[in-house]
Amino acid sequence: MQEEQLKTLEESIQTETNELLAIRKRIEILAKKRGVEIPTDDKITITTNNEDKIDCCNIPSWEECSDEANRIIHKEIIIEDLLDKEEFQFCIDEVNRIENEFSKKTGISNKKDLSFLLVATALQTARWLIIQELCGDLGQTIDGDTRLDHDDKTIKDTTSRSNKAFQEHFEDHGHNPSQRSYKSWEQIIFSSAPYDTTVGAPALGVNMEGRYHRYKTLGHDPMLGWIFGTANFITDTCTLSNFSSYRISRVGTPHFAEPTNLATIFYEVFDSVMEDWLRLPAGIFAQYVHLKSDVFTKLGLPVPLLEAFSEELAGNLYKSQYDSLCLLKDLKIIGNQAAWSILINMVVGLIHGLLYNPQKDGDRKLYEARTRKILCISNSLASVGNIAYAIGTEDWKKLDAGGIMVTLYRLFSDIRFITRLKKEFISNEMDKVLENELKEIDSYFYKKS
Repeated sequence: MQEEQLKTLEESIQTETNELLAIRKRIEILAKKRGVEIPTDDKITITTNNEDKIDCCNIPSWEECSDEANRIIHKEIIIEDLLDKEEFQFCIDEVNRIENEFSKKTGISNKKDLSFLLVATALQTARWLIIQELCGDLGQTIDGDTRLDHDDKTIKDTTSRSNKAFQEHFEDHGHNPSQRSYKSWEQIIFSSAPYDTTVGAPALGVNMEGRYHRYKTLGHDPMLGWIFGTANFITDTCTLSNFSSYRISRVGTPHFAEPTNLATIFYEVFDSVMEDWLRLPAGIFAQYVHLKSDVFTKLGLPVPLLEAFSEELAGNLYKSQYDSLCLLKDLKIIGNQAAWSILINMVVGLIHGLLYNPQKDGDRKLYEARTRKILCISNSLASVGNIAYAIGTEDWKKLDAGGIMVTLYRLFSDIRFITRLKKEFISNEMDKVLENELKEIDSYFYKKS
């Protein structure tokens, strides 16, 4: 709309100019006949004041301009209609200029930054090498020499003492036999774990895999066992990793009796506890004692939660002698790897930040971007070195898992910070470019005081 209005205005001005030139020519002819001198343009002085400017109050609002444009222009407008080739190229060149300036101000090019990068990379590399020597490799399996047999006498004695201590503590509560055929609180703590039962399972189409039955039952799960194992103790049931459940009969040798379901089990838990509240603490205590008795045995307890999602993977790990204690050891190693990596990053970042010089280093945020680049690159180089080392030795147990996780976090957080800072920098620089344009436009208007 503005282009069309400008074109119309230019045509009008050109017509008026031609008319004025014609009038001037006739005047010059008449003046020459009468001997009158007409002053040239360089002898004419033009003074301007606020009367020559436009009152800013006369500027229409954006809504008014938009409505007028929509009324006049009916076709769909694309960016190519607004900018010509030269203007497009100017925008591209301007953005490239600003991006190059940002890269120059946040780049690691001076001796100080390069020194910090080398030192940080060396420290991170030395860290994972030293931690491997001190803490050992990941994925270590059960050491049979330090574990007990499942029927070891010390385990049985410890379990017996714990049960008797619980019984003596609540002796005043009374025995309170159930009127609804539920187990009493004493029967709960002194009975064997129902999910240790394997007899009768094949007759119901269940393969408990004998000595490896622990990964098959949720009661042996170090986390889920506190829910399902406790319920199994109270109701004499066994819940498998696929969440199917079976009743365990105590008539003769404990054995699988019949299928049941979780809804029934949890209802019976609620009903039993309503009859005698102590049965819930007794179930939790029995679960605690049983897990404690199994955790340090040669078969240990399976990796928590895994069997509920992938029984096959849980079984493969368990049969390869990798249990919950092995997982805890690996988590401790990974935690040490991550903690020392974070500590080195904090120290390097702090020292680099303390050496900030406003006169030499410019804007504080741009200097922080350089600090983050140093940490991000050093972490990445150390992690790549560790991965290459693990591939070269064909031993993934030497992987610096904690350090790699810290590296991934830094890549995500630092790149996001630098991207946001770059966007802000470009916006500020573009504002500077527009500032002079705005001042020139403002010069055409005056404001009433």
